[in-house]
Amino acid sequence: MHVAVAVGAPKGYLDYLAIDGARFCVEMALRGFGGPPAGVWVFQRKPFRIPVPGPEEAARWVDEWFARDDPVDAMRGEGRGNAAERLLKKNKAFGPGGFTLAPTLEAIIEATGDLAGHTLAVVVLTSAPDDDAAVIATLKRAARYPVFWVFVGANDDIGRVLHLGALDTLGERPDDPENILVLKTHWWRSEFGGWWRTRQIKKASGRWRRRVPLG
Repeated sequence: MHVAVAVGAPKGYLDYLAIDGARFCVEMALRGFGGPPAGVWVFQRKPFRIPVPGPEEAARWVDEWFARDDPVDAMRGEGRGNAAERLLKKNKAFGPGGFTLAPTLEAIIEATGDLAGHTLAVVVLTSAPDDDAAVIATLKRAARYPVFWVFVGANDDIGRVLHLGALDTLGERPDDPENILVLKTHWWRSEFGGWWRTRQIKKASGRWRRRVPLG
């Protein structure tokens, strides 16, 4: 089963929740599904595809593509200037503006449509997207593709669950797509939490895959 990963940057930069979410997704692909992700995207208004790490490169890859410079280091001119900093400074898809998810869903579908077998697409969100109607319409159109969608809402406030807008309503209407799982988390680095999320994802995607055989 191919694994695609997308990580949202709703404010135009990746906070630590998004970075830890990216790390979890890559490690899950390597350990739970037997290989590196088939594709990785970072997005705010539009998706930007970044290189995929090899099996031995996960830690260095996260540091290069997701770790932001310390603000004090940046003021002192001692920043690392890694790929994450260059991406967010130079790419016009990031910066002031809204937070849209539908273009990223479409990019994942386009990139995985010709792959043999099923695809698991895991999307990390630290804020609800602004394009609710477009997201629902895209998911309904995409229901015919062999893609199982997992949306993980991450929030560090233990007293408040992150609401994901229209994504939280999926399953309430008879015509809603069934190839979707929505999870919520407060901590990425809990060993039990990682095990529980991986277990939920594997169980839900496994049931769907048995209902949607290929070939």
